[in-house]
Amino acid sequence: MASDTKLTIEGVVELLGILRKMQDQLPKNLKKASNQVAKDWISAAKNKANGEYAGRAAQALSVGSTEDGSTITNSYPGFYGEEFGGRSRPETMMFPPHNGTRGYFLFPAGRENADKFQQVWEAAIDDVAKVWKN
Repeated sequence: MASDTKLTIEGVVELLGILRKMQDQLPKNLKKASNQVAKDWISAAKNKANGEYAGRAAQALSVGSTEDGSTITNSYPGFYGEEFGGRSRPETMMFPPHNGTRGYFLFPAGRENADKFQQVWEAAIDDVAKVWKN
């Protein structure tokens, strides 16, 4: 036997409105956060670079923008040699000793500041979640 009982859920329209606002704000906030993380990461890498050529490579770091966020770019021709080292061939003897994937200034700066970067991401998400509380 079929029942004619109707189920009413209060607040669904308001919930959908809040979710729509969050969906609109989240990409903007995350793009802004990615830009901040990239700038902070570059600043930390510049402070960590030792030596004349590593300093030049670090000074050439810049923040690029994509549709989804930010990238770190570098225009210095010897960047990879200064960051990861060389000396396995005669043409790479001018670089510091090969350091594997650990890096000398950019990647160590990222690892050392990972907690700070995480806080920037979390703050961006928390800011969007404030819509829920209002």
